[in-house]
Amino acid sequence: MSAKKKTKKSEQPVEEKPVEKPEKKPKEEPEEKSKAKPVEKPEKKPKEEPEEKSKAKPVEKPEEKETAKFKFECTKCGACCQNRNSIPITFTDLARWTKQGSFIQIILPHLELQSISEADEISKIAIIPYILMKDVDENGKGTCPFYDVDNKICNIYFTMPIYCKTFPLSYNGQKFYISDSTCEGLGKGSMTKEALLTLRGTAINDYNQRAETSLSMVPLQGMFIRHFMKQSQQTVDRLSEEDQKKLDALINKSKEDPTETEEPKES
Repeated sequence: MSAKKKTKKSEQPVEEKPVEKPEKKPKEEPEEKSKAKPVEKPEKKPKEEPEEKSKAKPVEKPEEKETAKFKFECTKCGACCQNRNSIPITFTDLARWTKQGSFIQIILPHLELQSISEADEISKIAIIPYILMKDVDENGKGTCPFYDVDNKICNIYFTMPIYCKTFPLSYNGQKFYISDSTCEGLGKGSMTKEALLTLRGTAINDYNQRAETSLSMVPLQGMFIRHFMKQSQQTVDRLSEEDQKKLDALINKSKEDPTETEEPKES
């Protein structure tokens, strides 16, 4: 009985629970594919140059000696117009004065041809025009004829020679220099960069013009001599016989020995 009861109990219908289908989860893609990260390019590190190149030491400039800046302001003392040598003149000066009409007649009486130097024969041959000084002393120095001593002004200031315009700065073809270190205007006033460049340009022009004048005067001198000799010969050829005899007598008299002249009689 007991066995049957057990059987009956087991034969009772069992309530079947509906089978739950497993939820279909979306396929999880690998993390790398689902969330693709942007590929980061490796940073290019600048090539590390050797310390000597990357940190180049500044080149040290050699120490330059400090030179005094050129400054000049005319004090109108008149020293540069007095106690000085003759003033060299260039063809440019002569041309300018000639263009100014009658002005050349004022300057011409004070001009004379002189040798550039007495150092050698070539320098003696090369002659250029100069303004002669007045009241010359035993050292050959004097006062410019165009300088007004009483009023301390230059009477030809507006058209002075280029040699005077560049004073006291000069140029010798290689470098600039002070032509007169005793000038009291040196170191005074102010000198702008533009003013200094202008003065230097004037000094260079003065040098070039004097050089051209000196070179040109050498052949011109020979031409002048031949011209005047030819002109003199033509003048002699035109003389009458009587005038030629008088000229010969004058020439012969000039050749006589001065010691043969009669001594003055004692009273």
